Amino acid sequence: MKLIVDEMVCIILCSLLWGCERRELTYYMEAEVTVTADWSCAGLEEEKEEGATLIIFPQDGSAPRIVLTGEREHTTVRLPLGTYDAVFLNRSFTDFNNLLFRGYDALESLEAYAKDVETRASTRVIVSSPDKLASATIRNFEVTGEMLGNYVAPVSCDVSSGNSCKMHFTPIPLVRRVQVTLNVRGLNNVRKVRCTLNDVPLSVFLHNGHAGEELGSQEFTVGSPVYEEGSFTEGKLTGMFDVFSLDRLMSHSMTLKALLVDGKTVVEQVLTDVIVKEKIDDVGSITFYIDAPIPETIPDVKPEGSADSGFDVDVDDWKEDEEIDIPI
Repeated sequence: MKLIVDEMVCIILCSLLWGCERRELTYYMEAEVTVTADWSCAGLEEEKEEGATLIIFPQDGSAPRIVLTGEREHTTVRLPLGTYDAVFLNRSFTDFNNLLFRGYDALESLEAYAKDVETRASTRVIVSSPDKLASATIRNFEVTGEMLGNYVAPVSCDVSSGNSCKMHFTPIPLVRRVQVTLNVRGLNNVRKVRCTLNDVPLSVFLHNGHAGEELGSQEFTVGSPVYEEGSFTEGKLTGMFDVFSLDRLMSHSMTLKALLVDGKTVVEQVLTDVIVKEKIDDVGSITFYIDAPIPETIPDVKPEGSADSGFDVDVDDWKEDEEIDIPI
């Protein structure tokens, strides 16, 4: 009986020792990597509390790893020995109103695309501007043997020697602002205007900021009428919307639909050879500008509720005053 007990104790002790050794081995098979980000070029000051997402792509072809962080300027992640590519973006994949994502399997295929898209006459139309999006990419980040277990014992993290334990990202905008000015003759007859700009990308790749190949159209509104000095009929309408990109070398066209002040007449015009200009600010953000005249004068109509609407009746048509006793 004593022999059996001794054997059982020996087996238990061996198991415990083997388990400790296994935990110790696993413990030193990873390196802790500090992840920092400088968001000063992203144009997202208002999203400081929104968090961020880190996507890590092992170059050995194994599954990507997605890390969510509530602190977008600093976090840590533990990685095993290997070489990695990584993308860092604002918010989480599910935290956008008008953006969706696809191509999670590889760095080159990870893509953001417009959520609110309608198909009209075989053309896909973005009906709501995509949310603000910014990202940065690091390639060929290597976790070396010297870095393993660095969260237990200090190791050299000299960037110049290639033994860096830190990823630093500087996200830049992937969505651009477009400012539109339309010069209108007959502005006094306009109530509402909706426009559609053609040849607009429907998506953008996160690793390099290049627009996707598929083009569609994007819908937006213009308003805030400002009349030319001394004129009651000519002036400007302005509007703003966001796109993934615009090709300035491409000849764009724009369709304009205006509801007039009579409340029923709709005028449609097509602007061709629309010129797109761009301006880059001090931090590198790009804004596109469109300034174009509409081709035809907006026709004159009677405003809704005016004399011809039936609500104004000439007093000469009224009958003579007549006194009527009203019983109380």
